[in-house]
Amino acid sequence: MKIIKIITGSLVIAALAGCAASVDQIQTGDGRNGYSISCNGSADSWTKCYRAATQACPAGYDVVDRDSSSTPTAYGPMVTRSMTIACKA
Repeated sequence: MKIIKIITGSLVIAALAGCAASVDQIQTGDGRNGYSISCNGSADSWTKCYRAATQACPAGYDVVDRDSSSTPTAYGPMVTRSMTIACKA
């Protein structure tokens, strides 16, 4: 019974790790601090990207670039989303 709890806990942690947006700090072309954010997945939406942007830039941000694509596969669409933001001072 204990082994089942350990396996279940490990699976939950692995699933949650896959749910986080990827956020990388960058400097935008105009010299501002910003972030490149990726929030891929057909089960997610742009909301995940915007939440990550709000956490990265609590004083606000400007969207510099935003892109998405969807590729059909045998298991459903493979969706990629990315945006570049610049933090407001």
